[in-house]
Amino acid sequence: MRRLRNDLPYTFRPPQPKAWLRPAALWINQHVHLSRKYRVTTLHDEGFQHVAELCAAGHSVLLAPNHSDHSDPHVLLEVAARHSLRPSFMGAREIFEVSPIAAWALQSIGVFSVDRDGPDLSAIKTAISLLEEGGDPLVMFPEGEIYHHHRRLDPLNEGVASILIKAAARLPAGRSAFLVPVAMRFFHDPSAAATFRDRLSRLEDRIGWIPRPAMDVDSRIQRLATGVLALKETEYLGSAGSGGIQDRLSQLCENLLAEVESRYPRDARAATPPERVRALRYRIRRRLLDAENPAPPAARSILLDDLDRVFTALQAHSYIGDYLTENPDTDRRAEMIMKLEEDLLGFPTYPVDRRAHIVAGDPIHVSNLLATGTLPAKGGSIALTETLESHLSTLLSHPSPSTDS
Repeated sequence: MRRLRNDLPYTFRPPQPKAWLRPAALWINQHVHLSRKYRVTTLHDEGFQHVAELCAAGHSVLLAPNHSDHSDPHVLLEVAARHSLRPSFMGAREIFEVSPIAAWALQSIGVFSVDRDGPDLSAIKTAISLLEEGGDPLVMFPEGEIYHHHRRLDPLNEGVASILIKAAARLPAGRSAFLVPVAMRFFHDPSAAATFRDRLSRLEDRIGWIPRPAMDVDSRIQRLATGVLALKETEYLGSAGSGGIQDRLSQLCENLLAEVESRYPRDARAATPPERVRALRYRIRRRLLDAENPAPPAARSILLDDLDRVFTALQAHSYIGDYLTENPDTDRRAEMIMKLEEDLLGFPTYPVDRRAHIVAGDPIHVSNLLATGTLPAKGGSIALTETLESHLSTLLSHPSPSTDS
């Protein structure tokens, strides 16, 4: 969860796929991004033949994967190519703001931007239009953030379900809308364990601690995570908390959100921490970008501090206190270290080969649910999101296949 600037004016970036660029883009995706940068050297997929059949029949297909790793869209692009699919992706505005070249490359392979912190009508209309066209799938990540815990699912945003329901209502007879849950899991080569000691030493040194390479890995991870939490508690609350780590994470998140919400109108529809964060960032950015009534320097400073507070609140929310202790295997240790690297160093490291296992679950026939009244056209996004969350959670809980064990 990198701290990317989100106090800049937003410009919608539409998809501008270029057929002539596709072969080179796929080669770069496989040999540069997957193999070299993210070290995904083995990729096993299941269930995508059904997706290809639905797309070949002209139906509208929305793929909804969990989002646990930076390589997720690259993995999906490779899987799609295996099945002769050309997906479009909805991507966070921040990835387009890295550089003009990055924005051009993303748009050229069918990615379009979305401002997650506000009602981005351009992105919504584009998504609905792509689904109306059918023929190739649209990919949207309903978690909205990268959480680095592929065995647990964070609460899903309703936007995915809402967009598909709206698109389904516009389809002609003979065509249907389908929502496909996609479970993405990553498995590290056992040699990853040999990298933990030095990576943890670097993280300990980053916060001014003397590295403790002789300490066992699980104790070091928990000690480091607790230390970082104490630093944030002291920074924002004045002192380190006490009690269980999950309670402290929840309390830090709640205290920060409540403090910032005391300065802005509360969005009654925002219930979960991610929803509250998005609502607050929207209000803060709107004030920061108010050209007709610019905020004076002192007020602007508070606004920017509030952006930091809600970012920290989201960070606290993104950690699961018992994720490692529940099942301390190599993959969960690696994920925890990668998460700490991202928060302390800016980006995780990928020092060893990994295997990805991607499963497209049974398609949810949204058009049929709407036609039978099982899913109401108005207000149905809540129920559809709950169904998607149940399907995704089940897929993620399945035992890993022997090829990835």
